[in-house]
Order: sequence, then C-alpha cells, then structure tokens
Amino acid sequence: MRSLLLYGVVRDDHPLADPPPLGAGDPPGRIRLVRRPPVAAVVSPVSDPVRIADQDAERHLDVLLGLLADGPVLPLRLGSVAPDEDAVREEVLGQAAPQLRGQLDALDGLVEVHVDADEDELTAIRAVIAADPSLAAAREGLDGPGGETNLQTRMALGERVADGVVLRRLHQAEALLDALRPHSVANTGRGPMGGPEDPVLRWAFLVHRDAEPSRRGLEHFDEAVERVRDDHPELVIGYVGPLPAFHFLDLAEAAEPAEAAGEPEHGRWGW
Repeated sequence: MRSLLLYGVVRDDHPLADPPPLGAGDPPGRIRLVRRPPVAAVVSPVSDPVRIADQDAERHLDVLLGLLADGPVLPLRLGSVAPDEDAVREEVLGQAAPQLRGQLDALDGLVEVHVDADEDELTAIRAVIAADPSLAAAREGLDGPGGETNLQTRMALGERVADGVVLRRLHQAEALLDALRPHSVANTGRGPMGGPEDPVLRWAFLVHRDAEPSRRGLEHFDEAVERVRDDHPELVIGYVGPLPAFHFLDLAEAAEPAEAAGEPEHGRWGW
C-alpha cells in the first residue's frame, strides 16, 4: 500500500523540474503537485508503514529548497502523511486554500535565514571576572583556610559569575540584533538562549531575497552578518539560509484582528 508524504504548499501554477526530483522514503518516489486551486500540495508516494530516517529529514529540506527557488512555499512538518490525493485536497488544503494562497502571496520574494551565536564558557567567565575587580579579588581570597565559610563564599562567587555571564550574553545578543534587525522584514527567537548554558543567540530573520532601490535584500543581510563577525571575534556566529519561512507562516494573518476567544487554533497541518 502507498501513502503520500507531504512537503509543503505552493501556488497551483508552481513549476516543477522535468523530471521532478525524488522525495524521501525507501524507495523514494518523485514529487508531484496535488492541486486545489488556487494552491497545491507537494507530495511523493511512500510505502506503508511510513518510516522516517535521518536522511529523509535532509531530503525533505532539499525538496523545500528546490521549490523555494521558483516561488514561495509553506513548509509542512516532516513526516506528514495522507492516504490519497482526495485526503490531500479535502483535509490538507480544503477550505483553507484561499487563506493559504494569501500566505503564499505575502511571503513572495521573502526567505528565512538563521543566525546562531555562542561563546566558549571559559572565555565568557574570564571576561566577566576581568571586567569586575571585586570578582577577581574575591577569587584570590578563596585559597586561604575557611572550611564551611569558604565553601559558602565559593558558591556565592559562582552565582555572581553566572549572573555576570547571563548579563554579558544579554548585551551581546542585543548588540547582534541591533545590527541585523534593520536588514530584515520580521524576526523572532528560535529557542532558549542567554542562560548560563544556553547560546548567546538563536534567531530567525525574514529577508527580501532581492534588493531594490527602496529596500535591502539578502546580499545586504549577508554583509551585515560579516560585519558582526568582525565586530565580535569572541563569538562563533553561524549563518544558514536562505530557507522557507518556517517561523513566519502567520505573516499574512498579522494584520487581521485577533479572535475574541484568544489565539486561533491550528490543525494538524499547521494552520
């Protein structure tokens, strides 16, 4: 028995390569469009029972990146499966098709990029101690006798240093965001950060792919990332993109009034 593995939603006239690329699964099938105008779902056949391996995650992303080269795409969760094309049309797209088309139109020409920044923990601790003479003096005084009192002093000093590391990471993150936000349309955090054991920054930015006289594009964002790398040699700064707008799928809804009962509910497909 064969099911359909889903990758994302595109406009119903979105072009595919000839022949279309292979999707995920073992053996992999070629992707195709299941249309419900004005949108279409990108699918490929997959054998039941469906098993998702590590290489399938890479292939899923490869398919999305290939689609993104020819227009906007709303990514679906890895491992999303439908039994047949009718289920795709009715359950995945269904009455949401006009709304999905609006989201695609809102994301046209935009791509997501990720910026991660971190600092070696020992480097951060040394910088915090070097910046506060009272911490350095307290540390030097720990080598003498003291027993329980000395242990309590060590614990208090450790807490002060940890607080200093957190504050340092907060300031570093603010500096990075101040430098990068002006080059983006929207931005949002992607996970825990700033804590003693967290990275300095894990952030997603929505950026125009192409520049125009009145706006900055992806090339300008690339240059901004290189500048912050030069300005912050103490940080290891990772940069990935362009990607589909994983973190900005509600962009088209941002200007609509919120529902009286609170945030709108999202179905199994992400909308």
